[in-house]
Amino acid sequence: MKEKSVWKEIVNRGKWVIIFLVALLFSQLPLALSYYLTSRRFPLLQSGLLVSALSLLVLLVFIIGARKSQLTSFSLSFFKTKDLARLTLSYLVILSFNILGVLLLRLMNETTTSNQSNINDLVQNSSLISSFFLLVLIAPICEEILCRGMIPKKIFRGKEKLGYIVGAVVFALLHLPTNLPSLLIYGGMSSVLTWTVYKTQRLEMSILLHMIVNGVVFCLFALVIIVSRTLGVPL
Repeated sequence: MKEKSVWKEIVNRGKWVIIFLVALLFSQLPLALSYYLTSRRFPLLQSGLLVSALSLLVLLVFIIGARKSQLTSFSLSFFKTKDLARLTLSYLVILSFNILGVLLLRLMNETTTSNQSNINDLVQNSSLISSFFLLVLIAPICEEILCRGMIPKKIFRGKEKLGYIVGAVVFALLHLPTNLPSLLIYGGMSSVLTWTVYKTQRLEMSILLHMIVNGVVFCLFALVIIVSRTLGVPL
């Protein structure tokens, strides 16, 4: 009887590993579409609308799936003033990791991380509508559900502390760190996001924090690109 229970648990965890991998690939569809349309020199407005439509579909599937599997309710009724302070402090810590990482990159005569370089190219060559959905909505919601929701709560159910550590590592690796500075940047960000959801037991908190981090980056990019395109100055 006990052996049967063990096998049932293994099968259940295996099922969630498969769901994780499928969901991870599914979350990349809007990005893949954006790259494809950019390579085909598709008009920016139409490209943005197509990517946003696919992004909304992906987000709908992720949000419904997360609610049904009880990973999160996407309710902010719990949010209090102290949570705003927590988000602010957490953002500043992530910013500190980024600044330290950039300084180390400069010492290594490098300008940015491989992942950031890919993001720069994407934002410069694609629609700002696409970039908004990919950076501010798709990445925070999908990555948090996968790495700080599904991994600790489903794949490592009963061993959530270990699951949070594994999820943090997976998140950092998904951002393709190629050297110590990039590992510091993405590892530091992942650690803060993981600590946030672990302490609050609210996946909404890490999603919000992730949105703030990416949202600030997007706003800076958008400002530079709008000025560049308006004045006709190449980046």
